[in-house]
Parts: sequence; C-alpha cells; structure tokens
Amino acid sequence: MNEAPKPLISIVIPFFNEEASLPVIVAEVQELEKSLHAEYAFELLLMDNHSSDRSSDIARDLCRQFPNIRYLRHSRNFGYQANILAGFRNAKGDAAVQLDADGEDDPRLIVEFLAKWREGNKVVYGVRKTREESRLLSIQRKLFYRLLNSLSEIPLPLDAGDFRLLDRDLLDFLRESSERNIYLRGLIAYAGYKQIGIEYRRRPRHRGESKFSWFANLALALDGLTSFSRRPLILITYLGMFFAVISLILGTFYLSLYVFSDIPVQGFTTLVLLQLFFAGIILICMGITALYIGRIFDEVKGRPPYLLEEMR
Repeated sequence: MNEAPKPLISIVIPFFNEEASLPVIVAEVQELEKSLHAEYAFELLLMDNHSSDRSSDIARDLCRQFPNIRYLRHSRNFGYQANILAGFRNAKGDAAVQLDADGEDDPRLIVEFLAKWREGNKVVYGVRKTREESRLLSIQRKLFYRLLNSLSEIPLPLDAGDFRLLDRDLLDFLRESSERNIYLRGLIAYAGYKQIGIEYRRRPRHRGESKFSWFANLALALDGLTSFSRRPLILITYLGMFFAVISLILGTFYLSLYVFSDIPVQGFTTLVLLQLFFAGIILICMGITALYIGRIFDEVKGRPPYLLEEMR
C-alpha cells in the first residue's frame, strides 16, 4: 500500500545584501527540516533582490549543495514587497512561509504555524509582541497600524508583519492578482479565508544592519493607506465642504458689517494668515489626491511588478 505523499512546504527567504546572515538562516531552516522530515517535505526559495555584495554567490553555492534549494534573482531591485510576491508566485508547496534572511523571525515558530494550518487555517501570521528597535520607531509603527486599521475598509491584523504561512488557495490568489503597487498584508487580509495570529518575540538581527530605511517604511505605509482605503479622499471632501461653509458664514458676516454698520473692517495680518492656512490645507488635499492618481497611473501602465533574470 502506497503512503500518501507528505505535504510540501515552501520556505520563501527574500534578501538584499545579506551575505553575513543568509548562511545562518538557511542552516536554521535545515535544522527545522530535519526535525519535521517525517511529516513534511520542504523546498527553499532564495529570493535575491539584485544584491551587490557576496549574497548572490553564497545563494548559488547553497543551491548547488542542496537539491531542495531554488535560487531566483531579480533583474534589479524591485522592492521588498515585489520580492516576496515573486517568491509566493514561484512556490510549489501546499503552503508557503515567508521568512526574512536577517534572522529576526525565529524559524522554530514555523512548527506552530504548521499546527494551526493543519487545523484548517488558511493564513497563519506572526504578531510581533516585542522587537529590537528604537522606542520612537516602535511607537510610530503601532500608531500607523492602528490608523490604517481605522481607515481601512477591511479589518487588518494589528502588529502583524510579513512572517506568515499561506495556504495554496492564497498562493493561487496572489498568482492571479494583477495589482502593481503591492501591499501584501492588506491583500492577504482582503482575500478572507480563515486566518489566525500567533504572538512572538522578535530576535535581534543575526548580523549586519537593516536595509529597510525609515523612508522605505513611510513608502510602505503610504502604499497600505492608498491601497485599502478611500476614506482619506472622503475626509478631504468633507474638509472642503466644512471650510466652504465657514467661508460663506464669515463672508456674509463681514459683508453685513461693511454695508449696515460704521465699524471699520480691519485685519490685514489675519487675512494673510488665513490665506497661508488655506493654502496649506489645499496643498495637503492635492497631495493626498496625487497619491491616488499616481497609483492609478501605475496600474494603467500595466508593467510587471518584477522581472527575474536568473532561476536555478
């Protein structure tokens, strides 16, 4: 009697200039494979976002040494989200886990992910209880997640990063999705299905420094905000209506003073300050509108979110 084939689990490891950390995280995943080889088969996808250090050579060497490792390199740096998307779209497994190369996410948590997956959850994501970062950045991150969740038209998990397991149904959904400006956390939440979070403590990086700058975090935040909420556009519409009504009331008041009273209407400084204030409001509203128009522009062009120049 033939045994049923073991479920194949794809481990997607995106990286950019992680020559010091990449061998360490791959070794940790291989140890995990040994402990689970009776229940699961594994493949590793090393997703190279066009690294300029020795990371690419190290990944190629690992690919030659181990038959279950695949190496994919982008033709240029297409960004973190596009790199993860490429990994998910090329994953062959019954489920796929995204694991950063820096080692901050502990691969041993994948055991819990798999247990929740076998219980019927299509998405299992890690919820960061603590992490090694500055207090200011941590506060900014928490505020953003809560702001985004309050503005979003679909509920998004709070404090959840990209360390997650996706079932094959979600992988097929991402393969069929045609969006160019990718915010995967929101897109996965949009898909629905049964999802569950697991709290964990993030570790310090194995080695090196983060390649994800504050401005990159800001760009990701703006992608999330404009991808899954139209409420900023609604808010600036209400803001415009509010100030239009206020202007009409004040205009009527000052006109009546001029026509029906002898009170001199002064206030040059006030007028200048009001003009500057309203000019600022108008520019902010135009900036928010421009973000949405820019996204439409990118989507209409229909360019692929990434290009692969090498696959091993």
